[in-house]
Amino acid sequence: MSKINYFRINFSLASPLSVGSGENVNTDSDIILDSRNKPVIPASSIAGIIHHFLEDTGKCSKDLWGSTENGDSISSRIRFYDAVPVSDCFVTVRDSVALENKISGEEDEGELLHNKVGISGSKFDKEAVETTDGFVTLIEIHNASEEERKIMITSLSAINSGMIRIGSKTTRGYGQLKVEKLREAYFSLPDDREKWLAFDQFNFDSDICYNDITDEMNNTSIENYADKITLTLIQKGAVSIRSYTVKDIADADYVQLSDKDGNPVIPGTSWAGAFRSRFKELSGNRELTNELFGFVDTVNNKQQRSKVFFSESRITGGTDKTITRTSIDRFSAGVKTSALYSEKTHYNGKCTLEIVLLKSISEPEKCKALLSAVLCDLNKGYLAVGGLTSVGRGIFEIQTMLYNGKDVSQRLIDCDILNMMGDDVSE
Repeated sequence: MSKINYFRINFSLASPLSVGSGENVNTDSDIILDSRNKPVIPASSIAGIIHHFLEDTGKCSKDLWGSTENGDSISSRIRFYDAVPVSDCFVTVRDSVALENKISGEEDEGELLHNKVGISGSKFDKEAVETTDGFVTLIEIHNASEEERKIMITSLSAINSGMIRIGSKTTRGYGQLKVEKLREAYFSLPDDREKWLAFDQFNFDSDICYNDITDEMNNTSIENYADKITLTLIQKGAVSIRSYTVKDIADADYVQLSDKDGNPVIPGTSWAGAFRSRFKELSGNRELTNELFGFVDTVNNKQQRSKVFFSESRITGGTDKTITRTSIDRFSAGVKTSALYSEKTHYNGKCTLEIVLLKSISEPEKCKALLSAVLCDLNKGYLAVGGLTSVGRGIFEIQTMLYNGKDVSQRLIDCDILNMMGDDVSE
């Protein structure tokens, strides 16, 4: 008797998705397109992130995934399919630049500390599929045990929670998916051969043979593998994260980075940069900072992936405002030549920030205490995000804080750093 399980996953993008094709025709990193010039997520990318998650959690079975060892081969019992769009997709272009980030004692002899200054040669841009666009994909498993089925549902729950992401820059806000619906079709052959012959797995508009198991996925917890912090933030003034790639010069010289619908956004890269800088400053420990936030050492060809993930934040409410500024000569107090510019920014909105912290970090209590101190600085206005922070931009107040779904807002208000991320929070 042969058994076949099909999982059909409909998901939307909770943040921009950048799965590079290796081409650099339009930008430094172009996305993968199919024969219709539509974005597609290769099955290999989906298989890779799930396989990596199961390896990290010790649940990767060679019997299920297959292997080749000592000349002997075991065929995989699991098959992945490309994720294809179910709606028109909008491709945007995002800019990035690496900023100097040093603390006292790290500079070379005679070198000054120039934090938040762009590093030479570190500017690049990339294509990304915009947030909210929808995709659908299939996962097929042959002769799955009940344990293997549960492991697959746990993996999909990890994707839905933001712990597993797809593409590049996944720890910095990109590639976060939201599983909108999970369906399962099950066949036991030869008993179900009539159902099997009538079944068309590529007809994504039909629910024939499928059962909705979305609730089963939602009831699966990932707290054994990661902690999740959810912040509701209120702007205290304006934010300035500039978009240089696409702008209407007639409107302003610089505009706030926004999504396709015009909603201002704060990318995960901005959050991660601000948090990393303050964490490093508070800890005074480069090694601990690199262990938590990851690093790339191009000189010694070493790198490590970040163990803390940041989401992208979409700002709602508030108002747009165009401000015209000029640079003043510090000696004459006169206006500098050609220094007048206009910037369109956003005031007094609200947003949500999600932070996923893997449990595999070393010195977890110390890291959590330092992150708690960073959050207290953010709440008090001592830590700002984005540009023009020296003139009052990018200041936020934390309205609510959830730790693994439990409200710890009062501990944040009290700056109870040692217990802010404790496990003794009452429901």
